[in-house]
Amino acid sequence: MAVLYVASEDEGAGKTTLCVTLARLIADQGRRAVVFKPLAGEGREQDSDPDVAIYGKLLGQTTEGWPVAASNRRLDAGLLGRIETVFADVSAGADAVIIEGSSALSRERTRRLVEALDARVLVVVRYRHDLSADGLTGWKQEMGELLAGVLINGCTLHMGHEARTGLLPAMESKGLISFGLVPEDRRLLGVSVRQLADHLGGRFIVCEEKADALVEHLMVGGMGMDPGEYYFRERENKAVIGRGDRPDIHMSALATPTACMVLTKGIEPIEYVKYEAEQEEVSVMVVETDTLETMDAVGSLVDRARFDHPLKLERYGELLEEHADLPGLLGLLGI
Repeated sequence: MAVLYVASEDEGAGKTTLCVTLARLIADQGRRAVVFKPLAGEGREQDSDPDVAIYGKLLGQTTEGWPVAASNRRLDAGLLGRIETVFADVSAGADAVIIEGSSALSRERTRRLVEALDARVLVVVRYRHDLSADGLTGWKQEMGELLAGVLINGCTLHMGHEARTGLLPAMESKGLISFGLVPEDRRLLGVSVRQLADHLGGRFIVCEEKADALVEHLMVGGMGMDPGEYYFRERENKAVIGRGDRPDIHMSALATPTACMVLTKGIEPIEYVKYEAEQEEVSVMVVETDTLETMDAVGSLVDRARFDHPLKLERYGELLEEHADLPGLLGLLGI
């Protein structure tokens, strides 16, 4: 049985994203892979760790006895023993186990845990301008032969050249193996219609049952010289925001691929718009704020984005195939 420990020193680097996607790709090949998170997020109890719900939703995994609620900054013999016991149960019958590490655990304590679970280490980092090969060599110094390599996530388009010509060659010169440079992707920053409604205080009036649809883009309905369909066809998986008394905008949006409509100023649409939305299975919500206030409110919506949607799982798998050494990553897991 192969065991891979996915480590990072930063929250939001993409550990959950990578762990879940690798497990799904292995399952698609008819093998049994499980994701195991030994320690709950700092300050969280087991049931309040959001990753538990993600494992269940995207992998159908149940978690019993883990993640262990404890201070991630300590790893005494008693806690380590508890983790080893739970790990033995989780890994029984599995072809591969992918361990999601804690960002709050020091490198030295991470090594102790990795050695106890007989794993290899893959470090995941999110690209930033000041990321350097020198800053990553500490992992090699601490982990030694246990370190398999580094995967870099979230590289923006304008920093791609900088990373490929500067960081990657510097890593190679330091003896650090790179498993790829995965670009930032709009779909991974999306939220569900329900998350959007919760954020805005929206009240559903049509198709609340479709609130699991993914919203990748926001578009504002307004005046224009071209037919509305031309404008709204520019984006799919979108939320259209506009006043509730503009059936012309509503109908134009419904004629294009739309995830939901957000109608402002507390105004419900005419019955024909409701009927068409039901026929197209597009959620419609009403908010009390005006359009400008609503757009201001969605500015912080990205903070609610989590890797919790099947379309995100599918997309990250595609990104690994296109931009990472996917055969090498699967090889670490014996595939």
